[in-house]
Amino acid sequence: MTAILKSFLYRAVPAILLACLLVTGAQAQSPPTIVKSFSSATVGLNQSVTLTFTLTNPNPATDLTGVSFSDDMPAGLLIANPDSLGGTCDTSVVTLSPTNISLVGTTILANSSCTLFIDVLATTAGDQVNTTGAITSVEGGTGGTATATVTVVVPDLTVAMSHTGTFFRPQTGATYTITVSNSGGADTSALITVNFNLPAGITASALGGLNWNCTLSPLQCTRGDTLFAGTSFEDITLTVNVANNAPASFTASVTVSGGNESNTANDTANDLTQTVAALVLAAQTTSATVTAGGSVNTTLNVTANGSGLGAISFACSGLPSGGTCSFNPASVTTTGPVTMTIGTTAKTTTFVNQPPGKLPPLMLLVFCGLAVFALAQLRGRRLRLAGAFACLAVLAIAGCGANRNTPVQHNPGTPPGTYAVVVTATSANQGATATSTVNLTVQ
Repeated sequence: MTAILKSFLYRAVPAILLACLLVTGAQAQSPPTIVKSFSSATVGLNQSVTLTFTLTNPNPATDLTGVSFSDDMPAGLLIANPDSLGGTCDTSVVTLSPTNISLVGTTILANSSCTLFIDVLATTAGDQVNTTGAITSVEGGTGGTATATVTVVVPDLTVAMSHTGTFFRPQTGATYTITVSNSGGADTSALITVNFNLPAGITASALGGLNWNCTLSPLQCTRGDTLFAGTSFEDITLTVNVANNAPASFTASVTVSGGNESNTANDTANDLTQTVAALVLAAQTTSATVTAGGSVNTTLNVTANGSGLGAISFACSGLPSGGTCSFNPASVTTTGPVTMTIGTTAKTTTFVNQPPGKLPPLMLLVFCGLAVFALAQLRGRRLRLAGAFACLAVLAIAGCGANRNTPVQHNPGTPPGTYAVVVTATSANQGATATSTVNLTVQ
């Protein structure tokens, strides 16, 4: 029996001791582990997010001492100030810099864990990958590294500009609608400014929107409250006047800026706008022929595209001498035909009945004196009597004069030729005008 026991002990004890040594060695070399995570998958630019480290001792019966690790922040993250360091690990052995957190020399009891948490500041947009160096302990062994990712989001302002229908030339009170939105992942945190650009012939008459501060000079709107991610501000309404000389097609634009956004590639909106004449006048025939002294009619087509034009009246220019124009009806308020009559004047000569002529009194006195002197020189009674009667006749004719018809007025009439008669239509409201030309030939 003794021999058997001795043989068992001789063989079993070394095996048991070796097994114990192996188990103890395995436990001593079981390394600590570290895992980490951010409190949110995203964080706004210049905002803070919490980074948590969890350190674990997996050994069931062995405490780990001198546990250490070092963690460098990526370029887009910084240790916040204040840092809000805390957790169940020994924070007295934690060292901080703006870009690094290090823990050196803490103890983690067997089969237990501790945590550290700290706030970090997002400074650069995009995915920020944070990797921790290997964790170590005095008892030996090196734990794996740990990686965590947070996406730094920023506000992204966009703007839209639209209008309805076609504008008229001229027009008062045409409107655009402008909407500012935040399509980014973070709220805005700074003043937002909206600027407008209008071409020549388009003039802003009013600008405003709920909670916006707007001015006409400069043509601009601003507001400083927060535009939350994924939302839009209240619309802005831009009211414009369209001039007679505005282009038939033009682009109005608007630009948004501010809000602490970083993507400026989508900050401008353009709105292509078409215009048509508010009033159109067209002659059905562009030429007419008339004989001097006669008249000719031509039909004008009036098209009132704009609303609120009021009465549309007509006038003509470029008529030849002695020419006239009239319109039937004299004015219209809607689209329709108007008849224009052009009259001309014939050549005429007017004879004026002249009253009898008279000699001035002084001349009569001189003439009578000469007559008396001449009669006194005559010899013979009969000669003097005949001379007296002749003198009286001359005086009667000279004193009373004689009636006569003399052509003193002449009307040359409308001269022959071809004339460009320009007809102008004018609206009582909004100042709309339109013209059409009729080439008039006078024979």
